[in-house]
Amino acid sequence: MVYKKIKKFGQHFLQNPEILEFEARAANPTGKQVLEIGAGDGRLSEILLSLKPKKLILVEIDPELCSILKNKFENKKNVLIKQANFLDLDIKKVELIVGNIPYSITSKILLKLTKIEFDYAILMLQKEVCNRIIAKPATSEYGRLSVIMSAYFEITTILEVSKENFYPKPKVDSTIIKIIKKPFIKLPENFELITAALFSHRLMNVKNALYHSRKMLNLDKTQIKEIIKKIKNDKKVFMLNLNEIIEIANQFQGAKNEI
Repeated sequence: MVYKKIKKFGQHFLQNPEILEFEARAANPTGKQVLEIGAGDGRLSEILLSLKPKKLILVEIDPELCSILKNKFENKKNVLIKQANFLDLDIKKVELIVGNIPYSITSKILLKLTKIEFDYAILMLQKEVCNRIIAKPATSEYGRLSVIMSAYFEITTILEVSKENFYPKPKVDSTIIKIIKKPFIKLPENFELITAALFSHRLMNVKNALYHSRKMLNLDKTQIKEIIKKIKNDKKVFMLNLNEIIEIANQFQGAKNEI
């Protein structure tokens, strides 16, 4: 059955049963607690359930689709359906996350995953975003999202999926990826703020980028000038690797504490 796309939710339904089967088996949900983001009409959920997860939590924002899910899985005791925006849920820990991510909120979902404890995730997202999150320094796709994702995750691309496999057909192709949480590393408290400030001016040198982001950093001209005197690295922002950005964040905080 085909359902109308609701634009505000960015819904595109994967139609190809072979790709759905591939995605579910790549997730390997057997015996695991699984959370599916954007379960839609349950076509991926059904395959996941057939692979015997310990628990399957289906998150879907659309009330019409939630009704379909409830009818489809009403007798399944290990299925929990949540009508909610995934971004609003308070999720601390889950073993496995799966989902065909709504295009309109992909970046927000990826950033939320950095705050959740999980073993790994199998996600389908638009190819353009995939290219951004795996981008390396000094490339055109490299940006804030690339840095933050590399700090928290190991990311592997598994399968490219043509837009022809969806209804309604999107304008872009998609990619299935596997995300594994890295072992815990202590990042500076200001890491994400400094990363955002730097990449607001990615073609500038570090000191100029920080100076022009002073309002974001809640500093006046005098304060930011004093701080950037003590920043040692002044490369172009888009050439910085993760360790260099962490070092800049630490130097920035140390200098800020002195003013």
